[in-house]
Amino acid sequence: MMKIKIVFLYSLAFLLCFTPVFKGDDSCSTFMLEHGSEQIFGHNLDERGYVDGTIFINKRNVCKEGRSWNELTTTERRKSPNINWVSKYGSITVNPFPREFPDGGMNEAGLCIWEMTLAGTQFVENESLPKLFMMQWMQYCLDNFESIDQVLNSTSEIVLDGWAWHFFTADKTGKAASIEFLNGKVVIHTEETLPIKALCNIFYSEELKILKNYKGFGGSKPIVMSDMEVPRFVHAAKMLKDYNPSKSETIVDYGFDILGQLERGGTQWSIICDMKQLRIYFKTSLAKKIRYVSFTSFDFSNNTPVKMLDISADLSGDVSDKFADYTNERNRQVAEKTVAFFSQDPDFEKDLKSQGITAKILIDRLAKYADSTINKKDSE
Repeated sequence: MMKIKIVFLYSLAFLLCFTPVFKGDDSCSTFMLEHGSEQIFGHNLDERGYVDGTIFINKRNVCKEGRSWNELTTTERRKSPNINWVSKYGSITVNPFPREFPDGGMNEAGLCIWEMTLAGTQFVENESLPKLFMMQWMQYCLDNFESIDQVLNSTSEIVLDGWAWHFFTADKTGKAASIEFLNGKVVIHTEETLPIKALCNIFYSEELKILKNYKGFGGSKPIVMSDMEVPRFVHAAKMLKDYNPSKSETIVDYGFDILGQLERGGTQWSIICDMKQLRIYFKTSLAKKIRYVSFTSFDFSNNTPVKMLDISADLSGDVSDKFADYTNERNRQVAEKTVAFFSQDPDFEKDLKSQGITAKILIDRLAKYADSTINKKDSE
């Protein structure tokens, strides 16, 4: 996900870019596994040190106005067209930033999307198209879409800004896709070009080349599950291929087994989305018990408040009734934690100052975004 060392890039805008802090390897991982009527989507977020996170219950039928990362972090005015939308679906997201800025999540239609670091990312440049901060683009997808085709179509209608990420997404039909931005172009793998429904932290095409060297996938190298030098994508491919539903453990338990196998020492969050039962299971490095929330426990109409919960709250089992109502003050506290995380870098505030803002201004912009740009449509 985010990496602590911050460097401002990309000519006039200078976007935040997080460089790796693990020795030679970023370790975030995402996969989808389906069998019969069962389907799960799993994600590990890895980082050096704990990452604060908030689970948000996002409502349908809400009017929103988009922002680019450049708008949030500089004094420059928008050059691209504005983008506005009304959320069609409710969603549950996990946010390291305040409301509307997720790391990933799932919506009522069973659509999932999550991010991972990808060095070499270069987003499309086209000032004739609307531009969204990449976190907000994920929320836009969850607000509006039920299918992978819709998500993929949006990549030709909206350009993104932010730092070096690529994305893995899947829908309830079992279709999945990886989305990368290389040399200023969108690179998509799906269906026949996505034989393994998983993604880690190098180009998907390179993952496939490496996989072909291993036994069971075209090569002769043995896949030793105890060998942590074996690429995570290779371990994921084997476990997805070897899934045996006749064993006593559930598909959700097996999903956590996969995430455990893919851990390389820095996993902060492990999350499983049950795409058919519409539940999200999760644990963190600070709260190791598996807990879950169910979509059926929430009112996604805009007639009730948005809900929020610390992902590492000391709870167990079904925590759907433990959420607090969203408030400006609670959202600001999330923004303060976000900026405090960045401020571990000694150059952070100096870099912000070079863009004409301060840490306090950034906190204000992140915290106030939802309240200043979002309005309820007529009640359902």
